[in-house]
Parts: sequence; C-alpha cells; structure tokens
Amino acid sequence: MSRLPRDERQPRWKTVLAWARQWLLFYGAWVLFVASLEAGELLVGVPVAALGATASQIVWEIRLARVVPRLRWLAEGWRLPIYMFTGTWEILVVLARHLFTRKKAESLLFAVPYESPGDEEHATLIQALAIGYTTMTPNFVVVDIDLERKLLIYHQISKTDVLEMTKKLGARA
Repeated sequence: MSRLPRDERQPRWKTVLAWARQWLLFYGAWVLFVASLEAGELLVGVPVAALGATASQIVWEIRLARVVPRLRWLAEGWRLPIYMFTGTWEILVVLARHLFTRKKAESLLFAVPYESPGDEEHATLIQALAIGYTTMTPNFVVVDIDLERKLLIYHQISKTDVLEMTKKLGARA
C-alpha cells in the first residue's frame, strides 16, 4: 500500500478538515452508541473517535476502498423500520404459541438463489448490505452467501417470504 503521488494528494488543510469531520461523525456515533453523557464515557469517546477518523482517513488517502455505493442499494434500508415492526410481531406470535399452546417454535434454515445485482467490483458491497440489512430484522439471520452455489442461506423462527429489500439486493425467491 503506497501513498498517492504528491501531485494527486489534496492540500493538508483539506485532509485535516476531512479528518475533523470524520472525528465529529465518529464521536457522535460513540455518544449515540453508549447512550450516556457521563464524563467518563465522553472522555473515552475522544480517542476512540480519533482512532476511527485516523483509520478512515488512511483508507481514503491510499484509496484502499475504491468502490462507491450506489444510492439505490443504500436506500433499500428505508424498509428496515417496517421490517423491524413486522418481524417483532412475527416473533411475538411464535413466542405466544410456544408458551400457551402445544405448537412449539420452529427453527428453520432456508436457502434461496442469490446473485449480486451489480458488477463484480460492487458484488462484495451488495452482499454485505444484503447480509446486514436482512439480519437487522428480527425474524431473519443470514448465515452465509454461498458464492459457488449462488445461494443465500438464512435462519428464521417463523416462515415468511424473503424480504423485498433482500430480493432487490440479489435474492431470487
């Protein structure tokens, strides 16, 4: 990993400004993550955010990550709040049946055909979004994407259709 030639680098003040923006972003994320305004938590967040901003700046500077996500892939996350609600309801129904009837909770493992909708350069990013977004919902846990067999393997407590969001990110169900 080599640095960019001097003529391709941005001025130092722009690098410092970019680092400061990233530090603010990471510090804000830290405060939200710990959900506390105690002095100790706030102080720990300073070096944590600095470490994150520095690592991020290094990745950007050496152009380690050249892939820029397409907005439509990231925008698939708009469905997450709806899926969180419906998935939670599905889990609660299964829990109620498990506790108050003779029908016990199922533990289901499924596989559906999967192929990334983008080019090879973006395939890993799309797979990460498919795994992350789908697993954020309560009734789905993506176990793996088997690239050789072109399968998305996931676990559910209650059988439902594959999420529309997951389909848009490559699942073919």
